[in-house]
Amino acid sequence: MTKGSKPDARTQKSGIKIIIIAAIAVIAAGITAAAASGAIQPPNAPMASTNNDKPMVMHIHPKLSLLVGGQETQVPQNIGIDKTLWNDHSLDSFGMQGMAPLHTHDTSGTIHVESNEQRDYTLGQLLDIWGVMSDSKYAGKEVKVIADGSPVPDFKNLVLKDGQEIRLEVS
Repeated sequence: MTKGSKPDARTQKSGIKIIIIAAIAVIAAGITAAAASGAIQPPNAPMASTNNDKPMVMHIHPKLSLLVGGQETQVPQNIGIDKTLWNDHSLDSFGMQGMAPLHTHDTSGTIHVESNEQRDYTLGQLLDIWGVMSDSKYAGKEVKVIADGSPVPDFKNLVLKDGQEIRLEVS
């Protein structure tokens, strides 16, 4: 191309393609960065007021099994993650990555305690987040809790520990 001449149609189309590809790459990078930072959350996740700029300092895994009317029952997945299973937000400032500090990921009964502060968390706090208890009753029924083989009379104040085996029996 000589000075003062106009680019031909093929050169113009090639330039436009390069601009479009570059724009798509910039948009994709922005979306990826926003998702990694937690600014974009899945549709079922509540917009929580968790403090994501603090590092995780506590990460333990107690295990909860649930027996309702004599039948083994699955603990739901996504307690403290899915907005329908996240009813109490009083601990949100201790959570990580848009989750409550006490939550489940699957139906195995593993409770994930992931917190930006080292502190005691209780079974009652998990049940409050889950929204299944009123007073000491589960769905209006009597509850008995056994932790590591021993009955727990004041189960709502049972401090969660790593590897702890908790059985919640609803009669």
